[in-house]
Amino acid sequence: MAAPASYSESSLLRYMDDVLGAVADALGWTAASIEITEALNETLLAYGVSDVTGIAGISNLRKLRALARREAWRAAMTEAAADYDFENEAGVMKRSQVFAQAQKAYVQAANEALIYDDQYNVAIETVAYADPYLAPDEDA
Repeated sequence: MAAPASYSESSLLRYMDDVLGAVADALGWTAASIEITEALNETLLAYGVSDVTGIAGISNLRKLRALARREAWRAAMTEAAADYDFENEAGVMKRSQVFAQAQKAYVQAANEALIYDDQYNVAIETVAYADPYLAPDEDA
């Protein structure tokens, strides 16, 4: 199977829905859900474009996919944040597990997308420290 050469809005929405998998099902989302659509909007804003169809090239598509995964998981995590656990005669329902899964996946996706965010920069510098309370070494 060949990697995609480009995305349309609907194909990127399907990709984001596929990334969420069972979590999207648990939340009742489909590729047409407003939550996924808003996550797509956040993806485009993070990328800095208003139309997904103009994005091409392997490195650009990797960036798009990384940002799409991050925004899909952020939306799922936000939606599941209000879920709570409850118990009745039928047993215990731990709905908070959806949030825990979404949060773990979001952290991983956010870390993977860091290299594509222009706001994060890493620099290495040498810092020399001199203690003002010590006399200079006369042998040096």
